[in-house]
Amino acid sequence: MLAYILYNKDTETERPARVLAGRLEEERVATELLEADTPRGAELAEHYDVLGRPAVVLVKDDGAPIQVWQGLDGLPAVADVAYLAHQ
Repeated sequence: MLAYILYNKDTETERPARVLAGRLEEERVATELLEADTPRGAELAEHYDVLGRPAVVLVKDDGAPIQVWQGLDGLPAVADVAYLAHQ
């Protein structure tokens, strides 16, 4: 499983996204941190219907979404993502 973390560079969403990515890596959750305004970030946001930033999209190896969290107030606890990722 993989956790995509989308954020907007140089905004208040960048720091929480980076911190979350680091903490998920510590929990051995494969993580890809992406700027939402890059072509790859925009493609993922569109594919998974992500509007809020930061956003966490947890997907299976085949790309099927497991859970999507959006917005600063909607960021998940590290333990929640790790639990789902290790199922």
